[in-house]
Amino acid sequence: MKARAKKPPQSMDDAQYAGLAGFRRALRQLMADSERICGAAGLTTQRFQALLAIRAAADGSMSIGALAEELVLRHHSAVELVGRLELAGLVQRQSDPQDKRRVIVSLTRQGAARLDELAREHAKGLSENRDIIIASLTALPETD
Repeated sequence: MKARAKKPPQSMDDAQYAGLAGFRRALRQLMADSERICGAAGLTTQRFQALLAIRAAADGSMSIGALAEELVLRHHSAVELVGRLELAGLVQRQSDPQDKRRVIVSLTRQGAARLDELAREHAKGLSENRDIIIASLTALPETD
């Protein structure tokens, strides 16, 4: 059986370049807004992202290893991040009942309240940029 020959990559057209540029601009704007929102609340964007990842987990908690994977961090960096969040009263740690070697992290009431207000502000920014993001992604070429 003969292997299918790969199609040579096609050049992108003007609309696709404009779509990619528009998406990247919207993404930069969202990140700048996130830094402003988080900074005003006394948090880094990484700490906000950690709170968001924990809250978005299936049961509202996750292991430090899963958090490290979600945030694309090394395990020891996630441990340090969780330590800072714990000192701020935003998360709590507990041993996994099934595996005492694993540490599970969940939000405290204070962490959930802080996340809620920050998430609403972030969602507003996403909503304001929705049209440009959708138009930009629609213009990009399909991949095989």
